[in-house]
Amino acid sequence: MNLREWRKKAELSSRELGERCGLSEAAIRHYETGARRPRPAIAKRLEAATNGEVTAAELLGVAAAAPSGKSGVSEETTRFVHTQLDPALLKEAASYGLDADEIARSAVERAVKAERLKRFSEENREAIESWNDLVEREGLWSDGYRAF
Repeated sequence: MNLREWRKKAELSSRELGERCGLSEAAIRHYETGARRPRPAIAKRLEAATNGEVTAAELLGVAAAAPSGKSGVSEETTRFVHTQLDPALLKEAASYGLDADEIARSAVERAVKAERLKRFSEENREAIESWNDLVEREGLWSDGYRAF
């Protein structure tokens, strides 16, 4: 049984289920549609809120199994990336309260953002140089108004 089916069966609104487990109504909707995959700790809270009728394992697999047209998120954007990390390192990270999944996701986001910025700068190098030349030659319109 998926989260939405359970919630409907329990006659709860998204807001009410969110209040049970300390999540926003929007987060519940994202998890129900597969637009976002809950972190393992949140999946366990949802499992507890559903009295185990929806398991954390099911919740962690929701995004990959979601129909691609339903949430507006394609299957390509929801695939899981599996990497091999040293189990001892993962255990140590968990002992410090670190979420390895969240750290990996964040690192990929930073890398994508840096690459996007690099490519933008390369693709628009001429326009940026032209603008810089213009500012150097003409100055900024606000030059006479600045107090510094």
